[in-house]
Amino acid sequence: MKTTNTPLVSVVLITYNSAKFVIESLESVKAQTWKNIELVVSDDGSTDHSVQLCSDWLEVNKSHFFATKLITVPQNTGIPSNNNRGLRAATGDWIKTLSGDDNLMENCIVDNLEYAWQFPEASFITSDVREIDEDSMLIRDRVINDAVIFFTNLPSAEEQLKNYSRWPAFLNTPAFFCKREVWKMADYCDEEFRIYDDMTAVFRIMGKGVKLYYMNKPTVEYRVSPNSISRSEKVNDIRENEAYRIFKKYQTKHLNIFNPFDLSIYYENWLRFKYKGFKGHKGISYLRKLNLYYWYMRFKGVKSY
Repeated sequence: MKTTNTPLVSVVLITYNSAKFVIESLESVKAQTWKNIELVVSDDGSTDHSVQLCSDWLEVNKSHFFATKLITVPQNTGIPSNNNRGLRAATGDWIKTLSGDDNLMENCIVDNLEYAWQFPEASFITSDVREIDEDSMLIRDRVINDAVIFFTNLPSAEEQLKNYSRWPAFLNTPAFFCKREVWKMADYCDEEFRIYDDMTAVFRIMGKGVKLYYMNKPTVEYRVSPNSISRSEKVNDIRENEAYRIFKKYQTKHLNIFNPFDLSIYYENWLRFKYKGFKGHKGISYLRKLNLYYWYMRFKGVKSY
């Protein structure tokens, strides 16, 4: 560390039935090379023994932190609400968000702070992730998100917001490192939804004129599990319903049907949410190629669109 500046960083760790992985997540926070940490654990009505595990661990390890907090509720309220309880309880200058099945790499906070000191205008930072499986075995040492690279190379928050409205690409909340004042200014995540915390947060933060910055380095171990809320087939209908509501609430306000690119986004979302196919066949992969924005992104080298 090349500076004597020692800001307080709040790690907001959210849990819901996370008993299998939460101790590993907590230990990754404890192992940080940055030591001025407030640890806020927010549980969303777990029915396993997540709360007891966290409570016992915090009691034993509280001396390692500036402060610790455990927030519980009697019933499950959804990811955005759970995040918000933790975010509002945090008092640090910066907030590092984390899910109870993911881990921080040991230099995560130091790397983010050094990036922020290198780029003083950066108050909303994302980074790469390393993928691990349910046994904490490495899947991919580094996941390069070409969508993140595309968005963060745009020169302003306004242009980022416009393009994110066209394509709200996956930006992983556990990779976020954000000033507390920015979360407060953006009014946190949208509690109208139960699953999508990351997407609404990005819309709200960029909507306040805050640009997203990208640190070209993995800082988080992201656990890939078929049972996670982002992948489970059991909640696919709920995810799609929320995605459509986000399209109507957040995306359309930045789209103009007289703009050819924007019009193609309406077409894209019609395919996703309304198109029923013909005689049991949809052919979405072919029909998407009629989307002008698809070819624009290909021209820009974004293959994940």
